Amino acid sequence: MSLARISHTLTSSAAVVCGFALAAGPVCPSAEAASDAIIWEGNDQAVALVSQDEDAAPPNDHPATVAPEDIARMLGSLRFRFSDQESNTPPTAVFNEEQIEILGPALATGLRRATPSQDVTFSIIGAHRLSPDAIVRRNRLTAGRVFFRQDKLNVIFGEIQSPYRKKNIYGRVEQDFYPREYGSRAAPDEQESLLMASTAASLRDDADGPRHDWVVIDPGAAVALPEPSADVEAEGPVPAPGSAAPAPAVPAAAGVTEAESPQSAEQRLETLKQLREKDLISEEAYREKVDEILEEL
Repeated sequence: MSLARISHTLTSSAAVVCGFALAAGPVCPSAEAASDAIIWEGNDQAVALVSQDEDAAPPNDHPATVAPEDIARMLGSLRFRFSDQESNTPPTAVFNEEQIEILGPALATGLRRATPSQDVTFSIIGAHRLSPDAIVRRNRLTAGRVFFRQDKLNVIFGEIQSPYRKKNIYGRVEQDFYPREYGSRAAPDEQESLLMASTAASLRDDADGPRHDWVVIDPGAAVALPEPSADVEAEGPVPAPGSAAPAPAVPAAAGVTEAESPQSAEQRLETLKQLREKDLISEEAYREKVDEILEEL
C-alpha cells in the first residue's frame, strides 16, 4: 500500500504562532483543538487531546491526516500477552472489533486536530478472553497515547486489558479503583502486558532495550489480523465491592454485551449516531454500519 494516502502537514500559521512556544514546552493548541479537547466520550470512555507528557519531547508531525480505516487496520494488527503467562502462550489481539470501530474515526479526528505539542489519549473498555482457551469474556480496560512522527504511528500504552471495576460509594457507582494510566515516554517500572513485535509494528528501542509498552507502526505494512474465533459467553454485570448492587453495564459498542442481543444492537446504533453527529464518520459509513447491524437482527 502506498504511503501517499497517509500524509501529515503543519500549517504555516501554526508554525509561526507556536514556533517559540514549542521550545518552552507549553501547549500551543490551534483554535479548533482548544475548543474541542474531548474528541469522543461515553460510558466512562474517552478520546482526547492532551499536552505531550514530556516538555523536552520532540514535536510530533501534527496535524496529521490518517484515514480512519488505516488506523483501524493498524490497531487490528497489534498483539500482546500478559507478563505472567508462559512465553509460548499465543499472543492475543489488543483490541476487539467494536473498540476498533470507535477508535478508528475518533483517533483520526484527534490526529487531524492536534498540534505538534499535543498527543491523543484514549481510554476504552471491551470484552476479551483472558486466555486462548477461555470460554468467558471479561470486561477489560485499555488506555494509552497516540502520536504521528517520522511517517510512523506511535502508540504508548498505559494499560492493556486491565481489570475494569467500579466502586460503590453510599449506593452510588463512582470511578475505577485506580486512575487511568495513559502511558509515558519515560520507561515504566514494570509491565504487566507485553506488546509483540511484527512485520509492521516494531517495539520502541531505548537504551535499556525494547519497550513492550510502546509500539511504532508502519502504516504501509500494517495488516489487520483476525482474532481466533471461538464461542464465548459475555461477562454479566460486575458487583461493586462490598455491595450486592451490580456495576453498570459497559457499552455494547465496546463489545461488552452479547452482540446478538437486541439491547446490544440498540446501543451500537446509538453509538454510531453519536459518532455521526460529531462528524467522526461519514454519512456513507454511518448508513453502511447501520445496515450491517439491522441485518443481524
